[in-house]
Amino acid sequence: MLNRRSLFASAGAMALARGAAAQPGWPDRPIRIVVPWPAGGPTDTFARGLARELAPLLGQPVVIDNRAGASGTVGIQHVARGPADGHTLLVANTTAYIGSVVALGEAARFDPLRDFLPVGLFVESYSVLWAHPGVGLRDFDALLRQARDQALPRLAFGTTGSGSVSEQSVEQLARHYRLDLTKVPYRGTAPQVTDLVAGHVQIGAADFATAAPFFRDGKLQPLLVIGSRRLPELPDTPATAELGLTEPDFAIWNGLFAPAGTPPAVLAALGDALGTALRSEAMRALTEGNGNRAVFLTGEAASLRLARDLEGRRAFASSIPAEGS
Repeated sequence: MLNRRSLFASAGAMALARGAAAQPGWPDRPIRIVVPWPAGGPTDTFARGLARELAPLLGQPVVIDNRAGASGTVGIQHVARGPADGHTLLVANTTAYIGSVVALGEAARFDPLRDFLPVGLFVESYSVLWAHPGVGLRDFDALLRQARDQALPRLAFGTTGSGSVSEQSVEQLARHYRLDLTKVPYRGTAPQVTDLVAGHVQIGAADFATAAPFFRDGKLQPLLVIGSRRLPELPDTPATAELGLTEPDFAIWNGLFAPAGTPPAVLAALGDALGTALRSEAMRALTEGNGNRAVFLTGEAASLRLARDLEGRRAFASSIPAEGS
């Protein structure tokens, strides 16, 4: 009887055979996964776990290439302009793939619906609005009181770039509650959380998994879950939906993408391998719990989700008054 590892290997061999039928010899060299964020953040962590699982399934090394910069657009542009042969792929999250296009428009120099094909969306999570304990904020109501007190210094919030969930979600709260906050941009979630823990900014939105070690050590205080439901890990922290803020959907997802023009059978083989990798114990441990929810959307379902998120974020961004207006 085949054990679980044997079943994974068999599924991987089938995926490899499907790819080879479309492009003989594929993959014939290491596969490179570009991550458009610095090492250490949640997307990088998911990508590295995925690389470890995909390598034996595809029979080639799978290496991570961190190409951070410009809210994730540097790495995404690199893959969009690369060969569509199944050897260079992209693991991206909502901020880089959707948020940067919403913020920059054509200046982002890529189209998420035209320049890529989704191999699959594989993990979803919500951001949490955190505060440095030294600020003395124990809940969201305390934040509202302090931010509205003009006798106190203006609170600074960290953001991982224009169009990011960390930026747009706090902007939504600031506009809804008429708060005057100072925005401080960072190149990624990891450096933003580092500065939040150090007290260089007072509040910031970040995924639970990245912030969890500091929360457990008492170095971060949760104020609000940015999403439609409370997290099991933070049962006493309300979600923005409870405040009546339901649109746009600020869920954060991560996905694996191939450049447009990748042969259909290679794309299908990658999808098969991704599905097998996600069933491994290691990937289940990464994508389930700790603020995350495992998903697996491929094909039309993934494309529809991308289009819906892009439309919702664009509508929200267009409703924000220009600075100085």
